[in-house]
Formats: sequence, structure tokens, C-alpha cells
Amino acid sequence: MSVNPAGQDASWPENSILGRLRVTQRQELLNTGTFVRYLPDKEVMTQDSKDTHVLLLLSGAVKITAGSEGGHSALLAVRVAGDLVGEMAALDQKPRSATVVTCGDVSAKLITSAELTAFLHRRPDAFMTFAGMISDRLRWSNQRRQDFVSFNATERVARVLAELVQTYGRRGPAGWVLGIPLTNVELASIAGMKPRTADKAFGELRRADVVRSHRHRDFLVPDLEKLNDFCRS
Repeated sequence: MSVNPAGQDASWPENSILGRLRVTQRQELLNTGTFVRYLPDKEVMTQDSKDTHVLLLLSGAVKITAGSEGGHSALLAVRVAGDLVGEMAALDQKPRSATVVTCGDVSAKLITSAELTAFLHRRPDAFMTFAGMISDRLRWSNQRRQDFVSFNATERVARVLAELVQTYGRRGPAGWVLGIPLTNVELASIAGMKPRTADKAFGELRRADVVRSHRHRDFLVPDLEKLNDFCRS
């Protein structure tokens, strides 16, 4: 396990909570809670439920979705190993604002609200790290709202895909692979669009050769700089 000079673990994504915490903070958090495993497509948290635990993801990925009164559901975000999910309910004790569903097999630490609060009391220096994580998630949501009024549908999808690939993707021989099993409709819903619009947007992206279909509901970006240029056009 490699650690950079700032005391952060290079084996976790740098934007994840485990990637942000210093060695002693991270190890204490990893020692907290109960180890759990989930099968694919398992709903591990449910919108409007009143449970208040969090999940610290150790492997795999999850989708964060929210439904409306009209029965429509939208994908809000994805989270991967190193990330924390469910922190809002744990901190404010209010019903959950979204549903969390596994993408493939997932392992995690289930940490109760009381355990998380006790950790933050013992480690007040870690509280600012948690605050920074929450702030970044709010900025992500605000950016999606700004994109909605500033860019057309195809550009919005391109911007979401570029951010996800740069945050979670891995480089392969043919380009960058997102590595999270999402459909076109799911990814486009993060950008605030309906299925029919999503198909049209991805058609334009493929014709521009900035994204290609990949196996197992994945996305291949042959040239990340070209995708970023498309986002700025």
C-alpha cells in the first residue's frame, strides 16, 4: 500500500473520503463498523427510509438514484471504493434523500450514525475533510444545474461523461474506460434528460468519435482530450 508525502493513500481515488484522509484517520475509520457484502443490483439504502447508518465502500460501485411523485427515477451520481454513502441521514437524522443500488458485487463497512459521530468527535481534524467532501458533492449538483441552462443535451452528456471518466476511469490500450456499468439512459439522466433525448445525444457523440460503446454497459473514450474539447465547443 503506497502513501504519498502528504500522508494520503495512493490506492484509493484521491477525491474519495479514504483518499483524502491521513493515514491514522483513515485506518481508524476502516476499523470502525461492521464488514458487509452485497450482491449486484441490491438496494442497500432506500429513499425516504429513516435508517441512519452510512456505508464506507471498500470495493465495487453503487448508483445514487432519486424518484419523484410521478414515478420517474433519475440517476444522480455514482460512488466507488473509497467513497462514503448515506452521510446526510447520518448527520442530520432526517429521512434518506435518495436510493443506493449496487453495480456488481460490493463490499463495505456499515457504520452507524453513533459510530460516525464518535469518530468525528475523536478526530475533529477529520471533520474538515468530511466537510470538503460534502462541499464537492454540492458543487457537482450545482454544476449540473448550470449545465442545464448553458449547454445543449449532447454537450451536457459529454460534460458528465468527461467528469466521471477523469474521476473514476482507467486508461487502457484503446482509450479511457469508465469502468462502471451504466446504460446510456442512466448516464444521460445525470445530465437531466429523458431516454429519447439520451439516444439522440449519444448518437451525436459516437458520430463525433468522442465516445464508443464498450462491453458490459461501459463507455470507451478513445481520446479524453478530444472529449474535453467537445465539452468546451
